[in-house]
Amino acid sequence: MIIETERIKHHNHYEDCLELEAAINACQEGIYICDADLKCVRINSAYTRITGLTENELIGKTSTELEQNGTISKAVAVIVKKDRKVVSLIQKFRSGKNVLVTGTPVFKDRKLFRIVITARDLSELSQLENQLNAAEERSARYLRELSLYKEHVKSEKIVANSQQMKTIINFIPKISKADSPVLLLGESGTGKEVLARLIHETSYSEESPFIKVNCGAIPGDLLESELFGYVKGAFTGANEKGKPGLIEIAENGSLFLDEVGELPLKLQVKLLRVLQDFEVTRLGSTKSKKVSFRLICATNRPLKEMMEKGDFREDLFYRINVLPITIPPLRERKEDIIPLILKTTEKLSSRYGTLYTISPDVFKILEAYHWPGNIRELENVIERIFIMTDDHSITVKDLPSNIAADKVSKDTYTLKEKMQIIERDIIEDMLKQSASLREAAKKLGVDASTLTRKCQRYGIIQS
Repeated sequence: MIIETERIKHHNHYEDCLELEAAINACQEGIYICDADLKCVRINSAYTRITGLTENELIGKTSTELEQNGTISKAVAVIVKKDRKVVSLIQKFRSGKNVLVTGTPVFKDRKLFRIVITARDLSELSQLENQLNAAEERSARYLRELSLYKEHVKSEKIVANSQQMKTIINFIPKISKADSPVLLLGESGTGKEVLARLIHETSYSEESPFIKVNCGAIPGDLLESELFGYVKGAFTGANEKGKPGLIEIAENGSLFLDEVGELPLKLQVKLLRVLQDFEVTRLGSTKSKKVSFRLICATNRPLKEMMEKGDFREDLFYRINVLPITIPPLRERKEDIIPLILKTTEKLSSRYGTLYTISPDVFKILEAYHWPGNIRELENVIERIFIMTDDHSITVKDLPSNIAADKVSKDTYTLKEKMQIIERDIIEDMLKQSASLREAAKKLGVDASTLTRKCQRYGIIQS
């Protein structure tokens, strides 16, 4: 029984040794073990790989011998034995490799028993550093891409399927990094305010103010006090406490001057001074105040022609025209029309709680229409159709007559479709000329009930 127990103990010890051996060899760091006399008793395969030395050159030899015969430049084990603490230094080996080594003393009954030395190849550390730097660069790139993604998510407020709009959207991240003035040019209804808000949102935090001023909707004198503010007693009817102007309120945010071409010359001079000095003076005051804001202007007027006529100051134009963006009309970016229709349809379906489908024929007509009112007209047309149609399926008969008639001369529709459009126009015209539906039916040579059904089919309102 005693013999069997000893055999089991011996077997278990053997297995423990095998596990330790496997663990040492699996380690990616070089391991060198010497006894209390500094004689090498064990190294792992990583140590030979890192140092370029073999077991025959090391096993059984003391650290002092290795240092004396030039195998190593400085024996860390000698220092560890002397100081009885962990020591790290860079060792140069005969193979020419520079290695970072760390010697750790192991004690048994308070006496030095072993010294375990780990070795790390400096070239490998350099490689790891390069990998870390590359990882940091990737991380920074991912953060930039995430930022761009967030900007892209915000840009979903703007449909950008056409190349023209994609170019504009891709330009916005660059604009957002600066606070230079932006000038948005384009026809009425092209989405200048939406783009202005997008520029603001990608430039500032959500708490930063976005102040919109329609220069064409406010009389000149009132616009001056609204923009620049006033002090107590500045004019008759002024607030007793005075009032800050919108320029001051836009501090650390964006001031959006819509229809800037309508700005009176007198105010153009004052605005120019603000942009030059970054200071604003309230009406009735002689004291100026420092201001900081991003100016975004928009207009559908030809400012260069206005400059030539003396209606717009040249110096102000060059101040606000640092970052110009021209938004093309909808007729020049047909690829955006159907996505805009779908986006508007989705919004209206959510508002009215009703799902609508649109026939392919309707898409064809709306895509071919020239949209003089641009996006604003498109949204209004879709909303009108939503309200007026009794069916959940929008077809050609539901289109406004001006849009349907505009399409009759095109070649992309069948004879039946063109005839429906013509019939609808004739009915609408006859109803306008007649005192009643019955009179219109008589003039058209049809029964009143037939005309009623056709009016219902085409969504014609009977007055």
